[in-house]
Amino acid sequence: MTSTLYFGGSSNIAQELAKNFKNIDAVSSRKVSNVYRKLFIIKKYNSLGFKKLEKKINVKYDNILIFNGFYTSSFLSMFNRKNFINDFEINYLIPMEIASFAIKKKILKKNGAIYFISSIAASEHQIGNANYSISKNALNFSSKILGNEQKKREIRVNTISFGLIKNEMGLKVKKMTNTNKKFVSLKKIVKRIKLVLSDKKTNKRNFKFYND
Repeated sequence: MTSTLYFGGSSNIAQELAKNFKNIDAVSSRKVSNVYRKLFIIKKYNSLGFKKLEKKINVKYDNILIFNGFYTSSFLSMFNRKNFINDFEINYLIPMEIASFAIKKKILKKNGAIYFISSIAASEHQIGNANYSISKNALNFSSKILGNEQKKREIRVNTISFGLIKNEMGLKVKKMTNTNKKFVSLKKIVKRIKLVLSDKKTNKRNFKFYND
């Protein structure tokens, strides 16, 4: 039976998706509602946090989904170095460090897959969305390089780009960017993710889960 590990298990979308799947374990920086089979708590995604996590995980997974991300309103014309670095760390650096940890510690099964959770923002240039868009764009591109690097080790790397979801972040993005994009139903996302996770061949692809 397929087993999956979520990183960023406290995110709203991760918890909603977990309700529709079985054998979902999660890593989170805080406790969340009882929707996971196992919940591993680490305070920070740093060397100490990963070291503690390594001791807790004693199984291998078919899939790893990395949900870590955070949206803040940002404008390049009012560029703030500190804010950019903070956003870039959450949306890009931490997901890449998580992937590196999973690969080095061999917590994926043969032909297992890493899925970075990305966003429609990576392919758009909405005003007010600068830092988030740039971070997710870098994540999409890096997943293809990582997929090439891990091909011989039989680890696949893909991204899943969500459109606007009617949750706290989605409502905030819609308001701050004034986009006319429609919300994507969670039911549709669940159906498509089930198909994606059952695919054992795809590598270096960006799955787009949004209304065109």
